[in-house]
Amino acid sequence: MKKGALIGKGRSAEVYEWGESQALKLYYEGYRPEWVTYEAEMGRIVAEAGVPAPSVFDMVDIEGRTGLVYERITGPSMLRQVQSAPFQLTKCARDMAQLQHATHSCTISLLPPQKEKLEHAILDASGILQEKAQAICKVLDSFPEGDSICHGDFHPDNVIVAENGCRAIDWNNAHVGNPLCDVARTSLMFQSPFNPVDQPGILMLPLRMARMLWNKVYLNEYCRLSRAKLEDIDRWMLPVAAARLREDVPGERDWLLRLIDDRLRAYA
Repeated sequence: MKKGALIGKGRSAEVYEWGESQALKLYYEGYRPEWVTYEAEMGRIVAEAGVPAPSVFDMVDIEGRTGLVYERITGPSMLRQVQSAPFQLTKCARDMAQLQHATHSCTISLLPPQKEKLEHAILDASGILQEKAQAICKVLDSFPEGDSICHGDFHPDNVIVAENGCRAIDWNNAHVGNPLCDVARTSLMFQSPFNPVDQPGILMLPLRMARMLWNKVYLNEYCRLSRAKLEDIDRWMLPVAAARLREDVPGERDWLLRLIDDRLRAYA
């Protein structure tokens, strides 16, 4: 079968139509096959556990590049939806919280444990954190465990708005753990000072305000559904921020370090 029209493009792959109802995620040259195998395994696990995620079918080789065949989910990302229709921001924020809460209601033991992934990322960032890394890991160890399926990188560009409901994509970072940690990471990304380089400066303030509103509505809706408390979500910001350092997102390092220092003082 030949790949069809190009649907989208990301940092690691292009996505094409594949037959009538499937999509081909075709990775760029040099992308390691074992990473593709891992993504396929994570995708199958979460879909079979009942998570609202696209099904994974085959692993293929096209023109010397490795690809995965997925169930095709037709619709824009939630980010694109809001960019084209800003008046839908609050609805999308609530829909996003509802999708994440539905994901957290699913449990399975086959995914990597949350605390292990966090600790590994924090220790990887020890060159930046220095002696703080061990202190943060000690705080993390005292936090409650969980058995929820967590996305690990849940943000509006990883949510597809389809006619039959929203679906989450890109499950490379999936793990099992406390759902409030997953929510804290999403909230941290909304608060990030990072802005795409192609955004005109005049738009920075309105974009910042939109992200703040999105974060507030999203958190309130998640708390309403789960009966979680904002302060319990906020506790997870320390290890989540420390783990985020490893990603080296432009413009975030100083902001994250200030956040980490503020939170560490509370444990001093």
